[in-house]
Amino acid sequence: MALLALLTLLLLTAACDAPSPGPRVKPSADGSEDPGRGSSAPSPTDAPDVVGPAPRDLHDVDWAEVPVPGEFCGVPGLVRWNADGEAVATSRTWGKVRLSGGLNVQYGDTDGDGRDEAVVYVGCDDNGATQNTQIQAGYVVFDRLGDDLAAIGSITPQQKSASYLTALVRAEFATGRITVYEKWYRANDAHCCPGGDATTVWTREGNRLTPGDPRVTS
Repeated sequence: MALLALLTLLLLTAACDAPSPGPRVKPSADGSEDPGRGSSAPSPTDAPDVVGPAPRDLHDVDWAEVPVPGEFCGVPGLVRWNADGEAVATSRTWGKVRLSGGLNVQYGDTDGDGRDEAVVYVGCDDNGATQNTQIQAGYVVFDRLGDDLAAIGSITPQQKSASYLTALVRAEFATGRITVYEKWYRANDAHCCPGGDATTVWTREGNRLTPGDPRVTS
């Protein structure tokens, strides 16, 4: 009986000292386990797209070599240009499209740090399937985040046209905002000549760009 009591005591002691299982590690987006990832990680739409290292002055960037997010045209991921400044990709909205960009760049300071950000004009068409010119256009806004060059968002036309695509004309920069000038088509405008003018103020809060309502000026 003494031996049985001793064995029972040893088993109870071992059970009390056994480690309890910890909380399950949440898998990261790529399927690997990431014990350092918190529950409040930003969504992909909130996070800037890092496209490479950045010089101190964005005026020194060779924009023809910089990939851009294709989301303005419904193309997932980054788009890389060929030697002609074009790329062919599949849009979730329009199917096979041809994108172009990297040539028309404007600069200005929106975060008040004394260094310019850049907006790069981009466009896409239906790759020659019809006689349409562009089916979407945008400005991709780039900033220097630490040592990285990052696309913080895309600006697209906000004033709706009766026909064809509203054009982006130019952008003006001020602390906390980008004012975009648009040309839009009235009902009787020819394809060559949109007759309407509008402006949209995009507010920058951190690395988020939010459009206001377009204001028709003519």
